Amino acid sequence: MAMALRCLYQLPPLLHNSLSGLARPPLQVPLRCTALMLNGCRQCVVHQTMLTRQLATKKAKAKGKGQTQARVSINAALVEDIISLGEVNGEMLAVMEALKEEFGKNLNIRTSPGALDHITVTTKDGKFPLNQLGQISLKSPQLIIVNMASFPESTAAAIKAIRESGMNLNPEVDGIIIRVPVPKVTREHRESLAKLAKQLTNKAKDSLRKVRSNAVNQAKKAKSTVSEDTIKLVEKQIQQMTDDMVAEMDKLLAGKTKELLG
Repeated sequence: MAMALRCLYQLPPLLHNSLSGLARPPLQVPLRCTALMLNGCRQCVVHQTMLTRQLATKKAKAKGKGQTQARVSINAALVEDIISLGEVNGEMLAVMEALKEEFGKNLNIRTSPGALDHITVTTKDGKFPLNQLGQISLKSPQLIIVNMASFPESTAAAIKAIRESGMNLNPEVDGIIIRVPVPKVTREHRESLAKLAKQLTNKAKDSLRKVRSNAVNQAKKAKSTVSEDTIKLVEKQIQQMTDDMVAEMDKLLAGKTKELLG
């Protein structure tokens, strides 16, 4: 009987604690934030992104050190009054495409006729690919022939373009026929091209940093109209876009270096 009475005495505190847990109100979003979220205001970017980053940070800490940090993801439409992230991304992609073009122009060691297709010839009528001005063919593994019969007046310009292509070629002219001896690709030449690939990549990274710097400066001009937290998040988004593009450039360089050095 005594034990039963003691159990009954303990029921009220237990019921109170249990009911308190059930009655505890859920996490509330401040009215100000709710209104902002309903209106699609730029401040939503701050509240939503900060919450996401906090949760992601807690998860990362739980998993331990060395994990990838949380990424920023901003709705470009909500910050278009500050900066056009689409345009920034377009400028970065243009830098990447320019690097790929430079690789194609200056780092080709193949001896096929197509190796000369990319060479741009500057004439009085404009700039044209060599394969549009002359007929390119491979006479032997060591000799490429360019027949300029269709545009003989551009022969001299074509020779100049081939010499300045960075492919270590020394063309010879015979009337309207350009003979291009293909030198044996030595290890030294391959290493030279690999070094050039790295230089071109570093130059592209410099151009990418200029795009980032211009974008950040533009975002900072909106400090008088938006919160500092919003500006910081936009800056982090721009930096993240830059880092992603740099990673792509490094990947491109690694592939080209492997190709050149064998």
